[in-house]
Amino acid sequence: AKIRRGFFEGRTTDQIVRDLRGSKAANYADGELAVSRRHARTVVHTSVQHLAMTARMEAMKANDDIITGWRWVSTLDNRTSQICQALDGQVFNVGQGPRPPAHPNCRSTMVPVLRSLRELGLDIDDMPPGTRASMHGQVPSNLTYFEWLKTQPASFVEGALGGTRAAVFLKGGISADEFAKLQLNKNFEPLTIEEMREKAPKVFERAGV
Repeated sequence: AKIRRGFFEGRTTDQIVRDLRGSKAANYADGELAVSRRHARTVVHTSVQHLAMTARMEAMKANDDIITGWRWVSTLDNRTSQICQALDGQVFNVGQGPRPPAHPNCRSTMVPVLRSLRELGLDIDDMPPGTRASMHGQVPSNLTYFEWLKTQPASFVEGALGGTRAAVFLKGGISADEFAKLQLNKNFEPLTIEEMREKAPKVFERAGV
C-alpha cells in the first residue's frame, strides 16, 4: 500500500524506501541495515516499475485508434539479463505478451507502436527512425540487443553472454534474430545451455562447443 501510494504521489524510489522502512532501521546492525536497504530498494524499484508498466498498458488500450501494438525495449549494455536481451525489439499486441519487469531490478520498458501517418489519414511519409542510448553511445532506435551486440568486440560479447553462448553467437553461423529465438521457450522463460543445444545442435557443432 505504501509503495502504491508513493508511486501515485510521485515520490522517488529513495523516498518510498524510507517510507517503507520507517523506524525499523534502529533495529538493525550496520551490516544488516545495508542488506535491508538494498532489499527494500529492489522491492520498491521492481514494484514501482510494475505499476508504471500497468498504467502505460492501460493508456495504450485507451488509445488503440492510433496504437497498433507495443515494443519491448531493453538496456544496451553488458549487464542486461538473458530474457531481456532476447525480448528486446519484439512487438506484441496491446494487452498481450510478457511485460516488464521480467525480474527484480529489471531495467526494461515498453513503448507504443503507432499507426503510420498514412493509416491515420495524412498524405505524408513517417519520420525516419530516431536513435536510442547504448553504453557506447547513440545507435539506431530499431537496432535490437543482439544486432547491437554483433557490432561489439568478442571480449565484450563474452562478458555479456558468457563463454559458451558467446561462442554460439560468434561462431555458430547464426543471425541476431535466430540467436534471440534460441534464448527463450514458448513461455518466454530462459533456456539453459543444454536446452539450447537440444534445440539447435548443428549451431553448437559449427561453434565447436
